[in-house]
Parts: sequence; C-alpha cells; structure tokens
Amino acid sequence: MNVHTVLQHAAMASLTCTGPRTIGPDQKPMRAEKPPSQQIEQSGLVEPVDSALSQLSITMPTKRISSVDILPSIGPDLNDINASIVKREIEKECKRSVRHQLDLIKERQQKAISERLASQRNTELQKQRHINSRTRREESDKLIEKQAEQLAKVELEAHQREQKALLKQNNQKLHLLIVEGVSRCHRRFCSKYELVTKLFLALDKETVQACAAQNSELRELAQLFDQLVEKLKKGGSDPPELSCVFTAEQYCQRLDKLEENLHKQLSEQHQQQLDKAKKLAEEQEKQRQAEAEEQQKQQALKEQQLAAERKATAEAAATAAQAAPNTEAPATSAPAQAPAPATATAPTQASISTSYVHPTRLAFYNEIIALYQSKVDAVKPLQTDETWKKYRTNCQRTINLPLNAITATSAQHLKNNFDKLYNFFAGQPVRTTDGSTITINDHPLARDYCILLMAKKFVSQTDTAISSNPQAAFPFASVIVTFWKLLPDFGKIFLAYMYKESPYLVPYVIPQQPDQTPEQYLKTMGYRITENNQLEKPDMFLKRQTGIARLYAAVIITPGRQADGPYNCFGLEEAWGWLTHIMQLKPLPDICATMIMEMLQTLGFELWHAYGMNFVKLLLYIQNIYMPQLSAYDEGGPKTRLEMLLSKFLRERQIPQAMGVLPPGFW
Repeated sequence: MNVHTVLQHAAMASLTCTGPRTIGPDQKPMRAEKPPSQQIEQSGLVEPVDSALSQLSITMPTKRISSVDILPSIGPDLNDINASIVKREIEKECKRSVRHQLDLIKERQQKAISERLASQRNTELQKQRHINSRTRREESDKLIEKQAEQLAKVELEAHQREQKALLKQNNQKLHLLIVEGVSRCHRRFCSKYELVTKLFLALDKETVQACAAQNSELRELAQLFDQLVEKLKKGGSDPPELSCVFTAEQYCQRLDKLEENLHKQLSEQHQQQLDKAKKLAEEQEKQRQAEAEEQQKQQALKEQQLAAERKATAEAAATAAQAAPNTEAPATSAPAQAPAPATATAPTQASISTSYVHPTRLAFYNEIIALYQSKVDAVKPLQTDETWKKYRTNCQRTINLPLNAITATSAQHLKNNFDKLYNFFAGQPVRTTDGSTITINDHPLARDYCILLMAKKFVSQTDTAISSNPQAAFPFASVIVTFWKLLPDFGKIFLAYMYKESPYLVPYVIPQQPDQTPEQYLKTMGYRITENNQLEKPDMFLKRQTGIARLYAAVIITPGRQADGPYNCFGLEEAWGWLTHIMQLKPLPDICATMIMEMLQTLGFELWHAYGMNFVKLLLYIQNIYMPQLSAYDEGGPKTRLEMLLSKFLRERQIPQAMGVLPPGFW
C-alpha cells in the first residue's frame, strides 16, 4: 500500500478528531511499545487479508505497517483505522481483481463461444461445401456418364457401320475369289471336256458302245458343272459358298479320272486289238510262208520240167546231127533265163531314243518343221526375184513399224498397232514410207512371205526387248495369240521359228550325227555362229534362250483380243506337257535348269491354280528325283538357282503371278 495515500487518509481523519494531535510536522514522534500479544493480534488482523489475497491469487504490492510506525493518539485506534483502510483497499482491489478475473473469464468464455460458433459455422460451411461439391461432382459424373454413353453409342454405331462395310467388302472379295476359282476350274473343265469329246468322236461305233459308262458320266459331269455355273450367275443377296470352288475342283478331278480311265480302257482295247492284229498277222505270215513254200515247190517243179525239156531237145538235136552229118545244123541257142531281180528293201530309219525326245512331241515337231519348210520353198520365187525387191522391202517396213511399237501402254495403243498389221493381211492398201501404196494381194506368194516374215520378227523380239524386260513378252504374246486365231498357219510358223531357235521348247535334245563337227552340232541346238565363225558365248546363249522361253510361256497363258473369243490355240496343257516331257529327257547342263526355272516363274501361278495338288506333286518330283539326276551333269549357277526357287515355292506353298500379265479382256 502507498504510504502517501495512507497519510492522506490519516490527515483527513484527524480533522474529525477532538483530542490533541498526535501526528503532524510539528509533533514529535511517539513510539509506544505494545505487548507482543497485541502485535500478534494486529498481525492477525492483517493475515486474514493476506490469506484472502493469497486465496484469490492476487499479488499486490503491500507494505506492512508495524506498530512502531503508528503514532499513538488519543482518538480512534490507528491500527483499526489502518486495518479498515487496508481492508477497504483490499476489498476494492479484490473486487477489481475479481471483476478483472470475471471479465477475463467472461472474455474467455465469449471467445470460446465465438470460437465454437466459428468452428461450428466453419464445420457447417465445410459440410455445405462438401455437400455442394459432392452434388456438383455427382452432376458432373452424371454428365460425363451421359456424354460417355452418347460417345460410346456413336462409336458403336460407327463400328457397326464399319463392320458392315468390311463384311460387305469381304463378301465381295470372297464372291470374286469364288467366281474366279470356279471360272478357272470351268476353263480347265471345258478344255478337258473338249479333248475327251474329240476323243469320243474319233472312236468307232463299237468302241463308243464299249465306253458307254464313261460317255454317260461325261454328260452327267457337264450337266452338273452347267448347273453350278447357272447358280453362280443367278447370284442373290447372299454370297456364294466357298464349297462351290471345291465342288468345281471335284468335277475337274472326276473328269481327269474319267479321262484317265478312258485312256486306260482304250489302251487295253488297243492292246487287245494289237494282240488280235498280231495274231492275225502271224497267221497271215504263216499262210504267206506256206504259199511261198508252195510257190517255191511249184517253181522248182517247173524248173525241173524245163530242164528235162531242154535235155530232151538237146538229145534230139544230137541225134539229128548224127543222122545228117553233112547238113549244117542250125545254131540253136537256148534262151538265157534272166535272173530274178533282187528286191531291195529300203533300210528303215533308226528310231530316236526317248531319252532325246518323246515320240508324240517328235511327230508334232516334224509336222511343224515340214509346214515351215514347205512355206519357205514356196516363197523362194518371190524372195529371189530382183524385180520384186522394192515390194519385199515395203512389206518388211509395213510389218516392222507397228510390230516394234507393240507395248501394253494402253488397250487402245495395242489395238491400233494390231489393226495396222491385220488390215495389211486383210488386203487393205497401205501407204509406205516412200509414198507408194501396196497390198498383200499384189503377188500370189506375198501372204505366205509376210506370214514367215512376221513370225520371224516376233521371235527376234526375244533377243532385244524380252530378254532385258520380261514384262514386254505379254503384249507381244497377246497379238501373237490373236493372229493365231485368225491365221492358223501363222501359229504353226511361229512355233517353227521358236523350235529352230530353241529345240528345248519341244523338248528335243537333238543327238549329234557322226559327221557333224561340234560347232555344227551346237548350231542345231540353238547356238549362233558369228560372221567371224565364232561360237556364241554361253552367257549370251542362256540369256537369249531365257527370252525365248518367256515369250513361249507368255503365249500359253495370255488371252488374245476379246472380240475373237476366249479360246487359246496353245493352252495351259502345253505347259504341263512340256514340264512332264522334259523330266524324261537326258539332262543338259545349264540350259535345262534355265528353261525349267523360267517356265515355273512365268507359268507357275496358273499351273498351280489349274492343276492343284498334281502340280505340287510335279514340283516335288522335280526337287526329289529330277534335281539329283541333273546334279550328275550340272553344278553351275542355274541349277543352284532352280533348287532355291523350288524350295521357296514349296516352303511358301504358293507361286506369285508373273509381273506384267495382261488381265482378261484387256483389249
């Protein structure tokens, strides 16, 4: 407690006092000693306040007033006054402290309440935000789900449309493949059917009756195939089944088996006829020998009789001479009997071994070469007549110019060059480069001369265009096939030139004659001799033979002009026959492997589709049987390339179609 304040209160209290002053500046201090009990009592008055203050946890700056410091007075007890003052001060201070504490407590309570309310508001706000966020998220999820459903629906519809379009496209492709497969089988069937029909027409009535079962089956197969083709032509909404191709293949196989059985039966009948003919010939030979022996006996008897007559005549003449010795006997000369002329039999030509050529191919080769030689001999008067030299030159130019321009650039380009050639052979006038006009009818031998000239020119393209560009063979082949249909002699003359350049196309391994030199023999086998009498190099020979084989193969598989029909005069069966025949011949190094490889590369795709597993068996035969035979004679590059090619074909189970093949109906 502040002393100054206490003193002020004491001064105020002294004004009310009636006794003498005990304090003041002019009074001396009076010190009164009090007993210890009073000090204790006084101290006891203060302790409750201190204890109260201590209980209220109020710290106040207090200063104890001892009894020594209080001056004795006559009025009210100073200690009581001090105690009351202190007590009031303490009470005020306690009240202030209590109020302050209460205010603090109230403030803390208010703050706590505010914080709690704020926390509740924040909690509610967060909860509301969470609810709003969840609501927005749910709405967003629903919107996303709706958009996803719409997008999925759109994608599903697009996918379904794509699937339908793809299914339609696949059905169309499948339909085209099925139609193409049946078409190939139909062409093969028609070709085989025509051959079998021709075979039946060539038979006599008795043989046809013996083959009535095969004839009936042939008609049945034709009707079944026609029904299958009609079913494909009618079509419908649904694509044809793939089984149609297998059915067509079965019909072709049945026809092949029918032909095989027919040939077998005909061979048996032919063998029986041969046996009968042989027996009949033996009987006739025995009868002839018996007749000859009888004639010899009669001749000997006649000679004996004649000798007896001559002997009797001689005896009669001798008797007459003895009877009339002076008479000159007439000179009798017995007619000398002319000896019987010896029947000289022309020696038969030695048959060529089948290791060089098959008999049927040799007969065909001889027929072609004979026709060619007859044409060459026939046009010699025109070819050697100098007065027709200019006409021959103009014919050559008329043929060479459009023939050299033949390419597959476009159908119209090919048609224009063909028309120029065909119009000349049809007799139409053609203006030459020198301004004159010629026709093929200007000379009676001009047609054969121009056929020979054009066939030779086509074959010469193998040296220039085809050997360096394999695709160029197909437009030339298309024109050749068309001319073959229109001028049958042209096709045979063309084959003759091909066989002269490459007898391996027959196939024919011409044997060397005893009087031939190696150069002469190689010339007959297709080698060329230069003007300097030098032999053609092997690599150039193989390159030229490759070009010839390409053109030959292209003629087999290339259709001609559409207007002249689909029939091919030199069909795929020629390629099959060539492959089967060359397997039977004695292999030659390099050239055999080169020709077989070129044929397979150009014709393999068509042969595989036409003959199926039979062609695969042929490839296996070449790989497993023919190649070991070829290895005994050939170890060069062509044989190695052929081995690799066969392995590739058999491993991939397919042969790609040759590049540049003209599609059906190209022009």
